[in-house]
Amino acid sequence: MTVAYDCCTSGSGDNMNIKPSLDVTRRHTNGINKELSHNQLPPITVDEARLDERRLVGIDGYWYDVTKYIPFHPGGEIILKFVGYDASAVFHGFHHGKDVLAGRKPVGYYNYGGIKGSRSDRETVAFEQLRNFFQKNGFFDTDPVWYSGKILSTFGCLAISFVLVTQFSWSFIHYFGALWLSAFWQQSGFIMHDAMHTQVTKNRCTDHWLGTFFGTVCLGLSGTWWRDEHFLHHALTCVIELENNWVDPQMWEDGWVQSERLFPLHKDYMQQLAIKVQHITFIPLCMFVGRVAIVIDSFVKERHLVEWLAFILHWCWISILLYQLPTWNEVLKFYFIACVGEGILHIQLLISHYCKVYRYKHEVHKSNLYRFQIETTMNIVNPVWFDWFHGGLNFHIEHHLYPRMPRHKYREASKHIKELCEELDIVYDECGWFEAVRRTVLHLKTVRDHFSLNPNH
Repeated sequence: MTVAYDCCTSGSGDNMNIKPSLDVTRRHTNGINKELSHNQLPPITVDEARLDERRLVGIDGYWYDVTKYIPFHPGGEIILKFVGYDASAVFHGFHHGKDVLAGRKPVGYYNYGGIKGSRSDRETVAFEQLRNFFQKNGFFDTDPVWYSGKILSTFGCLAISFVLVTQFSWSFIHYFGALWLSAFWQQSGFIMHDAMHTQVTKNRCTDHWLGTFFGTVCLGLSGTWWRDEHFLHHALTCVIELENNWVDPQMWEDGWVQSERLFPLHKDYMQQLAIKVQHITFIPLCMFVGRVAIVIDSFVKERHLVEWLAFILHWCWISILLYQLPTWNEVLKFYFIACVGEGILHIQLLISHYCKVYRYKHEVHKSNLYRFQIETTMNIVNPVWFDWFHGGLNFHIEHHLYPRMPRHKYREASKHIKELCEELDIVYDECGWFEAVRRTVLHLKTVRDHFSLNPNH
């Protein structure tokens, strides 16, 4: 027997106590018959699974052959990164319902959660039980009224921008309209994020279309491209795979380096020059170049016709807005101000990870994924009324642990996650916005000082 952690509720479920228990029976919430005995399946170790000619992915102690399924996987190539490894935490983080695997038969079993009684095993059990607690108490349920209000307020930003441009003749008023346009882009990005995580309607197809609308039509970057990269980012946050020249795609830039472990991937002279001043250029590049760079990036490899049609629609409504301005000079200034304003979003998305630890892929697969997500992520502390500015992602730890949870539940969930982290002796890192920016810039400066084109130096 091993020590687990029970999630006990009292009253309405607002309070939760974490306490030791000798009951360590795991709840298999993936649709597997609980009566399935290991005696009916062959034991397959992780090393054996990695060498198997089949593509095996481990979920809750069972191996599944996904060889023929990979081309049809809705989440894209993320599944390939877990062939031969346990993917339980990632699987439950991205999939809804208990019957996702109901029609799939496991081909073997393995020791799930680490050595029984180990720290890794206790942490896995505790965070899974916390997920079950959240599930039972409605933390994963969406609120249509809340999201309707969020969508209306987002389009309110666009409406104000149009009013300021069309109803006033003064240039400085038009430029205020540009700031409202940047607010519309920022908030559209957050709704795209929620929709691609199936948080808005809980229907994957509907939410994907919403993500394409708010991402590609409204924000102007490929929502599908962003989703595929973002899912990889969630599964392997701040992870490096040097043998394949692969890095968490949303943590990689040619112009700066956040970890000494990334040095071997920055080899040319221009990268060296950029890295030498990265602590100076980080904020200006995010603000002045961020939007243009990510828009171009998103469509360089885009092959979906729907995304290109949506991108055309984006430029149709943008052209209508810009056409209302009297001169080309004002058009350029207006769009530039809007891009700079939206650049704040790029700072928001990076400061929660840039000063945190980076790990090699083989290290991650040997560690506890729940602890790993917390150690690579930082929260931003702000008042309740300012959550809208961050799109809820100021609670970045909560989002990375349970990405299916709607953002309006993060603040309440954070109380329980903090309590569990304290019980498990896991550092729950949080600080204010300006402190997070300061830590990021200082970290970039420190890494700059260590940089060498020869990683052996």
